[in-house]
Amino acid sequence: MFKISCGGIHGFAEFNLPRGSEPADLVKWATVFGGLKGLEPKQAIHYITEHQCLWGEVRTHFLLKCLDNLIFNLDNCGNLPMSQEQVRAFLMEYALTYYSF
Repeated sequence: MFKISCGGIHGFAEFNLPRGSEPADLVKWATVFGGLKGLEPKQAIHYITEHQCLWGEVRTHFLLKCLDNLIFNLDNCGNLPMSQEQVRAFLMEYALTYYSF
């Protein structure tokens, strides 16, 4: 489960690592996402598409899916942000591993 936030509103996308091709170091594999921090959603989409060749189609696809969910939530639920506790509970219920950047 991947979470991306903007102004207290969150977008989520699920990502299943393919069996047999898991990265040896998941934190290192995911550090490329640190470049998204502080970007507006449209800037993040541009950043992701610029790095598609480097990151691969799988990472790119699930990041864009997560941003689509964030944009939907910003457009439709802007006044209903989740508390930190609600976000943590949601992630812990659905994720096998949790990393925070």
